[in-house]
Formats: sequence, C-alpha cells, structure tokens
Amino acid sequence: MSVNHAPSERNRFLICSTVLDPGPGYRFWIDFHLRQADLIMIYLDDPGKRSLFESLVADRRVMLLAGAGDRSDNTPSAVMKRIMANTRAAVSYALQNDYAWVAAVDTDELLYDESNGAWRAQQHVGQVTFANQEAVPVDHEPENCFAECTLFRLNGRTDFMAYGNGKSAVRVSPGVRAGVHEFHDYVGEHHMAVGPVILHYPNPSFESWVAKFSNHGAFSNFWWDDPGLPIELKFMLRSRDLVHAGIESGDWSEARAYFRSWIPDDETRDRMLEAGELRVYSPVTELLKSDPDRLRAALLAVLAQRS
Repeated sequence: MSVNHAPSERNRFLICSTVLDPGPGYRFWIDFHLRQADLIMIYLDDPGKRSLFESLVADRRVMLLAGAGDRSDNTPSAVMKRIMANTRAAVSYALQNDYAWVAAVDTDELLYDESNGAWRAQQHVGQVTFANQEAVPVDHEPENCFAECTLFRLNGRTDFMAYGNGKSAVRVSPGVRAGVHEFHDYVGEHHMAVGPVILHYPNPSFESWVAKFSNHGAFSNFWWDDPGLPIELKFMLRSRDLVHAGIESGDWSEARAYFRSWIPDDETRDRMLEAGELRVYSPVTELLKSDPDRLRAALLAVLAQRS
C-alpha cells in the first residue's frame, strides 16, 4: 500500500493501533494523532471491515493492515496478544523505514502532548512512559467521547476502572520487544514524561461498558489462564460478572447502579477537583484553538456519520 509520508526527520514518530470498529469519534482520533505522528499504522482486528476505515483514511499518512492472531477469541488476554503482535510488526517496519520512535495507542486513548514532542529530543533515552489519566463516564451515550468526557481521574490520586501503569513510546533499535504498556530490550534510559499524558476513555458510558464486557465474554480470573497471573483489576472482574448476569436475567438494575457509582455527583466532583483527584482536559477545545477549520470539518463528519 502506498502512503503519503511526512518529510524525513531525525525523530520521526510512528503510532500504531489495533482497531475492531471505527467508532463515532474515530475521525477525531486520527486527526488528533496526525498532528503528532509522521505515520499511523492501523491494524484491523477484523479485516472484513476495511471499507469502513478507507473513507476515514483517504490519502492521509495512515496505513491499513490486517491484524495478527485469532480474531474469534475476544477475551482480554487474547486481545492483548494481538496488540503485542501488531506492535512488534510496527517496530519492525519502523526500523526498516527510518522511524525513530514508536508508540501503541488504543482507540480509547489520546496521546495528549502539549510539549510538541519535546520528549523525542531527549538524549540517551530509549523509552518514555506517559502517565494515564482516566475519563469519568457521562450519564448518557456520547456522540463523541473525546468531546464530551472532559473530567478525568488523576493517576495515583484516586481509584481507576482500568489500568494505571501508563503507556510508553520506544526509541527504535534492533531487538526491541513490545509489551502492552511498555517495551523491552531497548537501548538507553527509561524516563517518565513530564507534561504529556495518555487520556484514557475506557468506559465513557453505560452502553459502551456493556458492549465491551459482552464482547469479552466470560473470561477467566487469570491473564492467559495462568493461575500465577491473577487479574487484579477488581472493576474488570466485577464488570464481567454484572454484565453477564444482566444478559442472562434481563435485569440490569444492579449493573446500572454499579456503573453509576463511578460517576461522581456534583458535590463529590467539586470536592475531588479541589483535592486534586480530578482534572478537566479538553482535547477538542485545544485542537480547535490551533486548527479550527480542520477540526470543525472533522466534527461535522462525525455528526454526519451518526445521522
């Protein structure tokens, strides 16, 4: 596949992502990351949905590729295996095509970087880890979670639904191995980014939460079914049980109450903001400030896709 590459630079940056469906905010996700990355590699978890992505990609610096692995298994462990395999392929491509940095960014994540990529210029650094902040759900089904979910739980200050160990970018070198949240066998030091963060939108609404845990199936309590690797994310196990109980019984009251408990009321929100446990991030507003014409067009396209 031919791609319109950005001009060659010493610190060219490649973002890869494993995607099942292009949700209503996906055009924004692409636009947002093309302001940072020289190339985006999208690995299709279902290559049969390629046509859904082609109109979003057009002639931009984006490659569409068939993802790796057995797509019939959607347990969290199996999905992570596919992500790691696709990230390994992206690192190999980057090594062969003169890209200096690679990061794997999921479709429910934004690399929010107000430093304009300053972290890439650090000397003697082989891996940079970005702390993740987690979007507080809204009590309706959002048209675009990136626009409507602007309140975030801050890493290390309050409980999270999903992971809290951040995501990383690696300086490409021979022998680099990809994990889900980090890389291994890179050359250089490991730094924590100061300023840039990952904005994570794991469960922006009740409907998306139900869809996610319905898709994951009745997975085990252990990563890769290994009793030595218990899943320690209590929200994840509780969500599995409540969603599948709702599917079986048709009674969603307990599931709704549990999910709703993760949305702070006004008084709790104000207290958490004052305590530094919550913060407002608005990536749509920030991008509008810097490129209003382009982003307005992208948001109009999102609305058109929903109609």
